[in-house]
Parts: sequence; C-alpha cells; structure tokens
Amino acid sequence: MNWLDFPFLQRGLAAVALIAPLLGGLSHLVVARRLAFLSTALGQAALTGLTIGLALGEPIAAPWGGMTGFCLLAALGLVWLKRRAALPSDTLIGVFVAFTLGLGICLLVAVTKRFNIHQIEALMFGSLLTVTDADLVVLAALLVGAALVLGRRYNDLLLDSVAAPLAPAHLRDRAKLDYLFVVVLTAAIVASLKIVGALLVEALVVIPAAAARQLTASLRAQVAWSVAIALLGGLLGLELSWRFSVPSGGAVVLALAGLFVVAFSLGAARRRAG
Repeated sequence: MNWLDFPFLQRGLAAVALIAPLLGGLSHLVVARRLAFLSTALGQAALTGLTIGLALGEPIAAPWGGMTGFCLLAALGLVWLKRRAALPSDTLIGVFVAFTLGLGICLLVAVTKRFNIHQIEALMFGSLLTVTDADLVVLAALLVGAALVLGRRYNDLLLDSVAAPLAPAHLRDRAKLDYLFVVVLTAAIVASLKIVGALLVEALVVIPAAAARQLTASLRAQVAWSVAIALLGGLLGLELSWRFSVPSGGAVVLALAGLFVVAFSLGAARRRAG
C-alpha cells in the first residue's frame, strides 16, 4: 500500500512542504550569524514553556501560549544580554540552557502528576504523523509572514551576517535587525516543534545550510540548496518512518545527516578536482 493513501501522511507531507522553505530559508542566516546554538536553546526553552503552560492550566493538546511566550522572552533576553555583556554569546546561551533545563525538569515532575509523560514526549521528539489541519494553517501563515518581514530586510540581514565589520557604515539599526531576526526564528521554531520536536529542531535549522555550503559558494545558490535539502530530508524521513516504524522526527534528522554526508563528499571531491 502506498503511504500517500493515508490522510495523516498526506498532512505530514504538506507540513514538510511548508517547513522546508521556512526553516531551510532561515538556515543560511542562522549559520552565517553563528546562532546554531541558539536554536538548541530555544528547543529546550520550548520544553520549559510547555511545562509552565500546563502548570498554569493550558490544555495538553494546545499549550502554545506557554511555549511561545517563554521562548520569545528568552530569545529577546538573550539578544539584550549579548549586546551588553562582555561574555561570548555561546557562553551566555550555555548558561541559559542550563537554567531552562533545570527549571523545566523541576516543573516536569509537577506536571506529570496530572498528565501522562508520553503525551509530553510528542513535543520532545515530534511527529509528522499527528499534524492537524490547524497546524498546517499556522505553518502556512507563518511562512507567508516570515517571507514578507524578511523580504524587506533580507539584504540588510545578509550584510550584517556575512560582513559584520562593514555593516555599521551602512546600517543604523543593527540592534533592531538582531531582535527582528530572533523573533522570526523563534516563531518558526515554536511552530515547527510539533513536527520535528524540541530535541531535534536544531537539525532542521542548521544541517540544510551546512550541507548547502559544501555544494556552492554562492549565497543565492546556498538558499536554494538549503530549501531543497530540507525538503528532501523531510520526504526521506517520512519514507523511513513509514517503512521502519520509527519516530518521524528522528527519521527526518537521520535523513538530513545522510544528505550532509553526501554533500560533504561531493564538496570534497570538487575541491580536490579544482
């Protein structure tokens, strides 16, 4: 039987088609701005936000208020600290990850007295097989919104990302750019958590751009390759999940890792030849 005969897998395919340009399109800017570790931190923050939302009475099926609110506060707070503290950004993010994990674990103990831990695991590891029509509407709206917001400031973001020493001469609102990009990235990550999972979302934010860099030096081509690799990884992950009955979030990450190995091998062969 073809797996596309099932409606829940059709919705999973639609989710992949929406997530690929969303996170794949942001991926090269995340890597260029050295924010890979931030995506990990936001995934951990989402777990803590989930437990805060549930502790405050949010339904287990839609705890978006706690996750979105906590992740946005955390992301904006990190940007504020990064622009004022003398510590490297990775050190600040490491401190934040430790704090959110400790808080999340403590709250998780209280929350699991009212909910089954397996219900919370779905957010931690994600599942393309449980995507609803409402999830697809949220992803589609976020994709359009991100395209409109970043489309107006894309050149400025690119300049600030790849040529930071030159940016002050051309940009007067670098701080606003920092906050703008982090807000869009946070919204994209939170919206994708149900599909990819809090523990695995970093892979879909980082691996596409890392693989694209092995295939081309052109920034425009890297964007196209990032989206294509994210899309192909999602499709292969769905196929692996269907054939071997493994969690779809983990299967997508394994597929992306395999694509990175292929891209790295092709890039190394091209460099040797050239």
